[in-house]
Amino acid sequence: MKKAFTLIELIVVIGIIAVLMSVLMVHISNSTDSARAVKCLANMGNLARAVQQYGSVKGVYPIAGSVERLGFDESQGISNVKERYSELPGWVSWNSAGQYRNHPSSHIASAGFFTSAYDPDEYARDYCLTNGALWKYIGANASCYTCPDHVLKMEKKQIKPIWSYVMNGYFGYDESRGGGARSERWGGIEYNTVAKADRRLLFAELQWEDLNGAAANLSSSAGFENDCTLQYKEKDGAETIGFNHKSGKNIVAHVAYADGHTDRLTMPKRGLGTSELVELTKWLCEGKDVSFNGNRYEELKD
Repeated sequence: MKKAFTLIELIVVIGIIAVLMSVLMVHISNSTDSARAVKCLANMGNLARAVQQYGSVKGVYPIAGSVERLGFDESQGISNVKERYSELPGWVSWNSAGQYRNHPSSHIASAGFFTSAYDPDEYARDYCLTNGALWKYIGANASCYTCPDHVLKMEKKQIKPIWSYVMNGYFGYDESRGGGARSERWGGIEYNTVAKADRRLLFAELQWEDLNGAAANLSSSAGFENDCTLQYKEKDGAETIGFNHKSGKNIVAHVAYADGHTDRLTMPKRGLGTSELVELTKWLCEGKDVSFNGNRYEELKD
């Protein structure tokens, strides 16, 4: 008689192969997730370095959100001078082409030219980046503006984000909910004058996942909750940084600081409530000293 595997032996072998395959697939998946997270953090580092280059050339930091300014159009002759609003571009721009006439009915703020990270308009997608203050300092590389995990997450909604990051509103912001595109930082903060630059947030990720790791319910229309500025002290509800990535068993947030360095912030083991996230975001944006013991973020008082 010829020796052969029994049915039980075959089932055991198939079971072992299945277990090995599942372990391999998890390893490959984790490696892919890690690679996307590394690319995201590298993007943030590139943006932070572009800010430093911009600052060294211009003498000021770029502003976090486009603002409008009023000038005069003399192109039709001295007898037909008209008031004209124009855009002072932020690190990424409005969808505005920068020129509006006939004050006050068509100035930027009232004309609705704020752009969402999920705006489907192809013109807006191109113009917002190419007219942004950092475009040439980032090497005209559009991939630096988006996290690959973010792009993958939004594919299910058939939405391709224009950018994945937000700039700290401390560096200038659009106070649009208050009735007009205004800024506390009209010309940008003088370069190398920011106090606590190693602790003051420069860039964070949009909150494209909620605190439970579920994809956010995002609209493709322009919305202040997914624009380019982290408005951490909005009177109608402060915006917050996004803890979007998995790193081993942890959930992490990618951030960059005003001195150019990047970091990962870890979600506390016990979780993070919405009010705590708002408070943490405010501390980071204002350059506070913050400690983390694994369970809680706390502000260190002077």
